[in-house]
Amino acid sequence: MNIIYTMHALERIRQRGINKNLVLKCLSESDKDEELENVRRCIKKINDKLIVVIYRKEDNNFIIITAYITTKVHKYFDKISRSFFSL
Repeated sequence: MNIIYTMHALERIRQRGINKNLVLKCLSESDKDEELENVRRCIKKINDKLIVVIYRKEDNNFIIITAYITTKVHKYFDKISRSFFSL
């Protein structure tokens, strides 16, 4: 897996204080990975928060567009999934 960060992603990760290891963990062990318009979104629960990574996959490259941390589990998972994450 080759990870390439866009300048935007590097700026946002730095501004938001996100460790690149969390980005890697989200990509390799995501709880949810879905296709959006021309990009993918992976989500990983870390303690009581979620890390969300927006990326494109080209060949064996993961091109990171942005990443952020959120507490809004309800926004990303349906009711059944939310009950699983509250365990």
